[in-house]
Amino acid sequence: MNEMRAIGLDIGTTSEGGKMTTVTIDGTVIQEMVHSALGFSAEKSTLPGAQEARHAIAGGDCIACEYLRYGLSKEIGQYLGLIDTSVQAVYAFEPEYAAGALHLDSTDPGVDQGINLIVAVDRKNHALDSIVASLADSMKEGVQSLLCANANGSCCALDVKVVDGEELASRRGYGALVTSLHVPPIRLWTRDDLA
Repeated sequence: MNEMRAIGLDIGTTSEGGKMTTVTIDGTVIQEMVHSALGFSAEKSTLPGAQEARHAIAGGDCIACEYLRYGLSKEIGQYLGLIDTSVQAVYAFEPEYAAGALHLDSTDPGVDQGINLIVAVDRKNHALDSIVASLADSMKEGVQSLLCANANGSCCALDVKVVDGEELASRRGYGALVTSLHVPPIRLWTRDDLA
Protein backbone atom coordinates (compact mmCIF):
# COMPACT_ATOMS: atom_id res chain seq x y z
CA MET A 1 0.00 0.00 0.00
CA ASN A 2 1.28 3.46 -0.82
CA GLU A 3 1.88 6.09 1.84
CA MET A 4 -0.09 8.58 -0.30
CA ARG A 5 -3.35 7.04 0.81
CA ALA A 6 -2.34 6.79 4.45
CA ILE A 7 -4.86 9.41 5.48
CA GLY A 8 -7.73 9.85 3.01
CA LEU A 9 -9.98 10.33 6.01
CA ASP A 10 -12.14 13.24 7.12
CA ILE A 11 -13.23 13.21 10.74
CA GLY A 12 -15.77 15.70 12.03
CA THR A 13 -16.55 16.33 15.70
CA THR A 14 -19.35 18.09 17.50
CA SER A 15 -18.77 20.88 19.96
CA GLU A 16 -20.43 18.80 22.69
CA GLY A 17 -17.62 16.81 24.23
CA GLY A 18 -15.88 16.07 20.95
CA LYS A 19 -18.00 13.03 20.13
CA MET A 20 -17.52 11.51 16.71
CA THR A 21 -20.20 12.52 14.22
CA THR A 22 -18.81 11.81 10.77
CA VAL A 23 -16.05 9.77 9.29
CA THR A 24 -15.63 9.78 5.54
CA ILE A 25 -13.22 7.52 3.72
CA ASP A 26 -11.95 9.04 0.48
CA GLY A 27 -13.31 6.99 -2.45
CA THR A 28 -9.88 6.86 -4.08
CA VAL A 29 -8.56 5.00 -1.04
CA ILE A 30 -11.06 2.19 -1.63
CA GLN A 31 -10.39 2.21 -5.38
CA GLU A 32 -6.65 1.85 -4.72
CA MET A 33 -7.29 -0.99 -2.27
CA VAL A 34 -9.50 -2.79 -4.78
CA HIS A 35 -6.99 -2.27 -7.60
CA SER A 36 -4.13 -3.60 -5.47
CA ALA A 37 -6.24 -6.59 -4.36
CA LEU A 38 -7.16 -7.32 -8.00
CA GLY A 39 -3.45 -7.33 -8.84
CA PHE A 40 -2.83 -9.76 -5.98
CA SER A 41 -5.70 -11.95 -7.19
CA ALA A 42 -4.33 -11.93 -10.74
CA GLU A 43 -0.85 -12.89 -9.55
CA LYS A 44 -2.07 -15.74 -7.34
CA SER A 45 -4.59 -16.97 -9.93
CA THR A 46 -1.94 -16.80 -12.68
CA LEU A 47 -4.01 -14.33 -14.68
CA PRO A 48 -2.25 -11.73 -16.88
CA GLY A 49 -3.43 -8.69 -14.90
CA ALA A 50 -5.96 -6.90 -12.72
CA GLN A 51 -8.47 -6.47 -15.55
CA GLU A 52 -8.49 -10.23 -16.22
CA ALA A 53 -8.94 -10.87 -12.51
CA ARG A 54 -11.89 -8.45 -12.52
CA HIS A 55 -13.50 -10.37 -15.40
CA ALA A 56 -12.81 -13.75 -13.77
CA ILE A 57 -14.37 -12.65 -10.47
CA ALA A 58 -17.41 -11.11 -12.19
CA GLY A 59 -17.74 -14.37 -14.16
CA GLY A 60 -17.94 -16.48 -11.01
CA ASP A 61 -14.34 -17.63 -10.48
CA CYS A 62 -14.47 -18.31 -6.71
CA ILE A 63 -10.72 -18.89 -6.40
CA ALA A 64 -9.91 -15.47 -7.89
CA CYS A 65 -12.59 -13.99 -5.60
CA GLU A 66 -11.00 -15.57 -2.52
CA TYR A 67 -7.65 -14.08 -3.49
CA LEU A 68 -9.39 -10.73 -3.93
CA ARG A 69 -10.85 -10.97 -0.41
CA TYR A 70 -7.47 -11.89 1.04
CA GLY A 71 -5.83 -9.01 -0.82
CA LEU A 72 -8.49 -6.62 0.46
CA SER A 73 -7.99 -7.98 3.99
CA LYS A 74 -4.29 -7.15 3.81
CA GLU A 75 -4.98 -3.68 2.41
CA ILE A 76 -7.58 -2.91 5.08
CA GLY A 77 -5.34 -4.23 7.85
CA GLN A 78 -2.46 -2.04 6.78
CA TYR A 79 -4.74 0.96 6.36
CA LEU A 80 -6.20 0.57 9.86
CA GLY A 81 -2.72 0.26 11.31
CA LEU A 82 -1.52 3.42 9.59
CA ILE A 83 -4.62 5.45 10.43
CA ASP A 84 -4.95 4.54 14.13
CA THR A 85 -1.93 4.23 16.40
CA SER A 86 -3.89 2.10 18.90
CA VAL A 87 -3.95 -0.75 16.33
CA GLN A 88 -1.22 -3.25 17.19
CA ALA A 89 -2.05 -6.12 14.82
CA VAL A 90 -4.69 -7.24 12.31
CA TYR A 91 -5.68 -10.85 11.65
CA ALA A 92 -7.94 -12.58 9.11
CA PHE A 93 -10.10 -15.49 10.22
CA GLU A 94 -12.81 -17.76 8.87
CA PRO A 95 -15.79 -17.72 11.27
CA GLU A 96 -17.02 -21.21 10.33
CA TYR A 97 -13.66 -22.84 11.02
CA ALA A 98 -13.14 -20.84 14.20
CA ALA A 99 -16.55 -21.94 15.51
CA GLY A 100 -16.03 -25.56 14.47
CA ALA A 101 -18.90 -25.47 11.96
CA LEU A 102 -16.60 -26.66 9.16
CA HIS A 103 -13.50 -28.82 9.29
CA LEU A 104 -10.28 -27.59 7.72
CA ASP A 105 -10.31 -30.56 5.33
CA SER A 106 -13.86 -29.81 4.19
CA THR A 107 -14.48 -29.37 0.48
CA ASP A 108 -17.71 -27.50 1.15
CA PRO A 109 -17.58 -23.76 0.52
CA GLY A 110 -17.89 -21.55 3.57
CA VAL A 111 -21.34 -20.32 4.47
CA ASP A 112 -20.24 -16.86 5.52
CA GLN A 113 -17.58 -15.55 3.23
CA GLY A 114 -16.67 -11.92 3.43
CA ILE A 115 -13.73 -10.13 4.94
CA ASN A 116 -13.49 -11.15 8.59
CA LEU A 117 -10.84 -9.39 10.62
CA ILE A 118 -9.72 -9.25 14.23
CA VAL A 119 -8.04 -5.97 15.12
CA ALA A 120 -5.89 -6.07 18.25
CA VAL A 121 -5.60 -2.66 19.91
CA ASP A 122 -3.90 -1.39 23.02
CA ARG A 123 -7.17 0.32 23.95
CA LYS A 124 -10.60 0.42 22.34
CA ASN A 125 -11.81 3.77 21.06
CA HIS A 126 -14.85 5.19 19.33
CA ALA A 127 -12.79 6.79 16.57
CA LEU A 128 -11.68 3.34 15.38
CA ASP A 129 -15.27 2.10 15.53
CA SER A 130 -16.31 5.00 13.28
CA ILE A 131 -13.46 4.35 10.85
CA VAL A 132 -14.38 0.66 10.64
CA ALA A 133 -18.07 1.46 10.05
CA SER A 134 -17.17 3.91 7.30
CA LEU A 135 -14.75 1.42 5.73
CA ALA A 136 -17.46 -1.25 5.71
CA ASP A 137 -19.89 1.07 3.91
CA SER A 138 -17.25 2.26 1.44
CA MET A 139 -16.04 -1.28 0.77
CA LYS A 140 -19.57 -2.44 0.00
CA GLU A 141 -19.85 0.25 -2.68
CA GLY A 142 -16.27 -0.27 -3.90
CA VAL A 143 -16.67 -3.96 -4.72
CA GLN A 144 -20.26 -3.89 -6.00
CA SER A 145 -19.19 -3.95 -9.65
CA LEU A 146 -16.98 -7.02 -9.06
CA LEU A 147 -19.64 -9.35 -7.72
CA CYS A 148 -20.78 -12.26 -9.86
CA ALA A 149 -24.40 -13.35 -10.41
CA ASN A 150 -24.10 -15.92 -7.58
CA ALA A 151 -22.83 -13.41 -5.01
CA ASN A 152 -24.76 -12.87 -1.83
CA GLY A 153 -24.71 -9.92 0.53
CA SER A 154 -21.83 -11.31 2.58
CA CYS A 155 -19.37 -12.13 -0.22
CA CYS A 156 -17.21 -9.06 0.36
CA ALA A 157 -18.88 -7.66 3.48
CA LEU A 158 -16.41 -6.31 6.02
CA ASP A 159 -16.76 -7.63 9.59
CA VAL A 160 -14.22 -6.38 12.11
CA LYS A 161 -13.92 -7.60 15.70
CA VAL A 162 -11.82 -5.33 17.92
CA VAL A 163 -10.00 -6.84 20.91
CA ASP A 164 -7.88 -5.03 23.47
CA GLY A 165 -4.84 -6.13 25.44
CA GLU A 166 -6.93 -7.35 28.39
CA GLU A 167 -9.05 -9.62 26.16
CA LEU A 168 -5.90 -11.00 24.54
CA ALA A 169 -4.17 -11.61 27.89
CA SER A 170 -7.22 -13.28 29.46
CA ARG A 171 -8.05 -15.15 26.21
CA ARG A 172 -11.65 -13.87 26.27
CA GLY A 173 -13.91 -13.69 23.22
CA TYR A 174 -12.03 -13.08 20.00
CA GLY A 175 -8.88 -12.59 22.08
CA ALA A 176 -8.85 -16.37 22.57
CA LEU A 177 -9.00 -16.92 18.81
CA VAL A 178 -5.84 -14.87 18.22
CA THR A 179 -3.78 -17.38 20.23
CA SER A 180 -5.72 -20.50 19.23
CA LEU A 181 -3.60 -23.58 18.57
CA HIS A 182 -6.27 -25.31 16.49
CA VAL A 183 -7.62 -22.55 14.24
CA PRO A 184 -5.28 -19.56 14.51
CA PRO A 185 -6.12 -16.53 12.42
CA ILE A 186 -3.70 -15.31 9.75
CA ARG A 187 -1.65 -12.32 10.85
CA LEU A 188 -1.95 -9.69 8.11
CA TRP A 189 -0.24 -6.71 9.70
CA THR A 190 1.53 -5.73 12.93
CA ARG A 191 2.83 -2.44 14.26
CA ASP A 192 6.31 -4.00 14.00
CA ASP A 193 5.87 -3.97 10.20
CA LEU A 194 6.39 -0.18 10.30
CA ALA A 195 9.85 -0.49 11.86
